[in-house]
Amino acid sequence: MQGCTQKSVRAVFQTNGASIVREHTTVLQRLLEKYYTKLNLRNPRYTTKIQRIPVMYDIKNRTNNATLPLLSIKKNATYKDYLNIAFGRSEVKNRNDYLIAGIYKMLYWAYTIDRSHTVTTMQYDAVKIQEANKMMQIIQYRVENEKDEKGNYLFLTWQRQWQIDVLKSIYTNKKIDVNSYEKEELIKSSNMNFRIISEGIIFTLQESLRYFGKESTNLGTSAIKSVFIFL
Repeated sequence: MQGCTQKSVRAVFQTNGASIVREHTTVLQRLLEKYYTKLNLRNPRYTTKIQRIPVMYDIKNRTNNATLPLLSIKKNATYKDYLNIAFGRSEVKNRNDYLIAGIYKMLYWAYTIDRSHTVTTMQYDAVKIQEANKMMQIIQYRVENEKDEKGNYLFLTWQRQWQIDVLKSIYTNKKIDVNSYEKEELIKSSNMNFRIISEGIIFTLQESLRYFGKESTNLGTSAIKSVFIFL
């Protein structure tokens, strides 16, 4: 009888635990939708209506069917393939879509989202979630810092217009007139909206790890900078 009771308690714990982790995936889903919307508004030339539909459809419906053009002929393309295209230094027309598809496919893989309504706590793979946690820290840094072959930021997120113009002036050796900007614009702090969302994604991943009793890894800047390609 006691053995049966222990099994019953364990089953309840695992079921309740799985419900909490499923809620984490819902939080991640909402954060990624918000990030994608903001990214397209800030970087409109890196997305198209045609390519945006399948990626957003997958996120909203928790499916994983979208395959973007540059990977349409590659069998078993992984989330890393999408991220490598997103952070390529050469021109990528739909860069936003590859970035978001890469992040979503990473989360889908880490949490087994296609089976998340049936798995128990013990069936989640903490190793995969830990990898997603580390990868998201790398993604966050590269989104904020990575530049193309001409020295332009791949993604505009935290930058104010005057900061973008200063960077361009450095690469083109053209002087800019500081007086052409409003004083309020010059002293205004950087836009932190994107970082708040990406930090929310990292926090949620680490919450899942804590729930599994695992220590989450926080990468140092030197470790993050050493990653040039997602392998």
